Amino acid sequence: MVTDPCLEVLCGQFADCNAPLWWLVDEHGAGCHPPAPAGDWLAITNRCDVASQLESYGYSVSVGDFVLPTEPPPATVCYRVSKEKPLVHYLINRALAALPLGGELVLTGAKNEGLKTYADKAARLVSGGKSLKKLGKDVYLAVIVKNAEPSEWLPDSDYTELRVIDETLGLVSKPGVYGWNKIDKGSALLVSCIPQALQRSGQVPQRVADLGCGYGYLPVAAQADLGEAHWLLTDNNATALMACRRNIERHGIDADIALADCAEGLSGPVDMLLCNPPFHQGFAVEGELTERFLTAARRLLRPGGCALFVVNQFIPLPRKAEALFADCQLLGEGQGFKVYCLSQPR
Repeated sequence: MVTDPCLEVLCGQFADCNAPLWWLVDEHGAGCHPPAPAGDWLAITNRCDVASQLESYGYSVSVGDFVLPTEPPPATVCYRVSKEKPLVHYLINRALAALPLGGELVLTGAKNEGLKTYADKAARLVSGGKSLKKLGKDVYLAVIVKNAEPSEWLPDSDYTELRVIDETLGLVSKPGVYGWNKIDKGSALLVSCIPQALQRSGQVPQRVADLGCGYGYLPVAAQADLGEAHWLLTDNNATALMACRRNIERHGIDADIALADCAEGLSGPVDMLLCNPPFHQGFAVEGELTERFLTAARRLLRPGGCALFVVNQFIPLPRKAEALFADCQLLGEGQGFKVYCLSQPR
């Protein structure tokens, strides 16, 4: 697990912050080791894996699409800025709206992530005093003091609103979901391989799982081949599942939708499992995340079922899968991706 130096610096500030303290934490929080909470500290996240981890450290945690409480107001809001600009602007806006006069917004991030620009914008909104420090290699810490109520807000691309991102499939999504405004090429390749997998198995799947379903592209795009199946859709991102639920309802797909980390706590068996594992969350590309998804697939899949995985072409999936599945076949490849069919779980 890769630790994030900007998050480490942020966590190091908590002890000196006034409470109530709100900590806004996204995927950067995965695998962090924060200090034990001292007083009225609340972590707010859209990730169930991060929530579970922070709860184990004793934090009170709110999980959802970064819905901030209305009261009591915080004295301090701490935030390691996210990768996505609309989300950063939205959370800065919400934090500054919630803080009382004299309250502090504490931000960390790297220079190339726009931390200095974000801090300048936030300070201007609230006529705030601002301190900016460079701590370590390319790690910046900014503290903004709220001196006035904002008369305008940073543009957040209507962060809270779902919007159509693909007219052909009628898919909706929103900022806060990884790859929210595009069709993933690997997922599209996986869908194109489903007919081949069905021909190989000679069976029509009655129950299908999608591990890491995101906004729900796979069940919608695979409707022509798997339209009669009951789906189990799971992701660790609450924001993604909001969009997924809307897409499933729009297309009349029969599905159970569950917020879970690598399908933890969910039950099978399923006849077919689809998975496009995310390789953008701080894990080594040949490390823990691939193995966790493979282990979950083996646990959920019935003995005669098959699991379709799409991965970047440099991921050695056959080697990683051999201890868990007796058979691994390459079904297709293109645009830097490979689709494998795994069967005969050991």
